[in-house]
Amino acid sequence: MVLTRRRALVAGAASASLLDWANAWAASQPFTPEKGAQLLLLRPTVIQPGEGDALAANIAAFSAATGVSVQTETYPPEDIPGRNVLYLANTAGADVCWAPGGTAHLVNDRMINVSEITDYLASKYGPWTPLARDYGMQYGRWFNVPATITGVPMAYRVSWLRQAGFESFPKTTDELVRLCQALKRIGHPAGFALGRSFTEGNCFAYWLLWAFGGQVANESNRPALESDRTLAAIEYLRQLYPNLAPGILGWKDGSGSAAFLAGECGLTNATAALYTQAKRTTPAIAADMAFAPMPIGPVGMPTAMARVDSMMIYRYEKYPQASKALITFLMEAPQYPKLVTGAAGFVTPVLQGFGNNPLFQSDPKLTWFATAGQDARPLCWPQAANQGAAQVFAYFVVQEMFAAAGSGQAEPRVAMRRAQQQVERFYRYG
Repeated sequence: MVLTRRRALVAGAASASLLDWANAWAASQPFTPEKGAQLLLLRPTVIQPGEGDALAANIAAFSAATGVSVQTETYPPEDIPGRNVLYLANTAGADVCWAPGGTAHLVNDRMINVSEITDYLASKYGPWTPLARDYGMQYGRWFNVPATITGVPMAYRVSWLRQAGFESFPKTTDELVRLCQALKRIGHPAGFALGRSFTEGNCFAYWLLWAFGGQVANESNRPALESDRTLAAIEYLRQLYPNLAPGILGWKDGSGSAAFLAGECGLTNATAALYTQAKRTTPAIAADMAFAPMPIGPVGMPTAMARVDSMMIYRYEKYPQASKALITFLMEAPQYPKLVTGAAGFVTPVLQGFGNNPLFQSDPKLTWFATAGQDARPLCWPQAANQGAAQVFAYFVVQEMFAAAGSGQAEPRVAMRRAQQQVERFYRYG
């Protein structure tokens, strides 16, 4: 994280207001940092400036109260797994990782048990939301501390929806096809990322797979992507694809939002960061946009995916108590609610005691995000979290299957067979 002059001033001011609380906390909290501890926090690129400012202020307060120096290193979320591989190979690098998506499950056996932290936080602010538990636990132990949930619903232009002949956003996949066809006719097509998009693209692909009953692996943890249900999801996308915006095979995170703000796209799936940016740069679009849940497919129930980030501590690191203290401090009140507020809807709390953040009632367009993880499924669904599922997610297997088959670059059964083989390899060695 680059400590800009603005961020340094924000951190200093916030630390002053937090310092009394932080000093009292440091004297009574359950983890005593090692003498001379210095920590490096690895985290995804900051999306919302307010969240970055809040984190910088919280870390500054933690350091002032404990004497533990903390530096922050940021990378795009898709690069975090690779950084983990590098650090673990060298048994040196970051001390704490803010892990996006299923990254934590790629390296679960290289992380320390953090049940002391999760139990402590649950006793004060719990319980943990079900989705957080799905990501935080494996084999009966907590190996990461869930930090945030990011919802990725449908974002659309209200006036164009009405121009297309719809009074409300579609609730089913059949209606979504008709809407996309109508938007294409009036020159405002929908667009969904089918490039290597860590957040928006993966959330779209898994929603589509699950909406038609497809699964990466079944309840017995056996690869099951190759099925009639997955084929039905592919055929649905082949029907949808001709009505979508050009270039979506190359879209990555943020591409749909950029097209939306440029007026090139009337519908996409996006985080609340799209709305924040619209208010800042294109207020007319902000006034004309809204969010809606992902439509329900033939399975007859919600099948959305939400991104869940977590914090974990490497086994090799020299200051485990300091790392535990840092994570705990960031998840305490009043620090954690300020991080959620600063994120402006980009993240939702993972502990139910923080669920009443006034941010989500301050603007009707953000209300949906208060419960972004309520109907979401974990990337490993329907099994318990595991390394194989995390590898399938990290390597964009489902997303690239849909991209190839939906666009016509590969026959549906060929694309599905190739993806099934990848799943089998990851589950065999994962």
